Amino acid sequence: MMRFNRLGNEMKNKAIPWILVFAWCGMIYYFTESPMFTGANTASWISEIIQKLQLGHVDHINDGFLSWNYIVRKLAHLSVFGLLAVLVWRALYPWRFAMVSAWVFAVICAGLDEWHQSFQPGRTPLLSDVVIDASGAGIALFVVRIYLRRTGSSV
Repeated sequence: MMRFNRLGNEMKNKAIPWILVFAWCGMIYYFTESPMFTGANTASWISEIIQKLQLGHVDHINDGFLSWNYIVRKLAHLSVFGLLAVLVWRALYPWRFAMVSAWVFAVICAGLDEWHQSFQPGRTPLLSDVVIDASGAGIALFVVRIYLRRTGSSV
């Protein structure tokens, strides 16, 4: 009986990280699907926040590269796919190729996310977003690797 309890706990411990991965993938899908998160809507939110915080004039919220809207949206891409890569890495750890596989998984999800955006009104699929997502995944996994090396854990 003790063996079955231990086996059940091991299965539960392996399932939880994957549940987190697919829950996060679901959140990404929701962000892409929802009209709430289009560029025009986020520009409106950012404008309101800047005005409330009295951070200066808000003429350049949404006028191209290096606008507040562009910066916030691209940082969101970096962090969302960085977290996805870390979650996948954690689900695969201690497998030898966990980091590479986590990065590949995140990049595939990024490509599928941009493809999904091509069907959504108000959305534009961009290869540059896949590159930013891949960079976010790589940066996050690099930070994990540095942390593990500094703490003496195996990678």
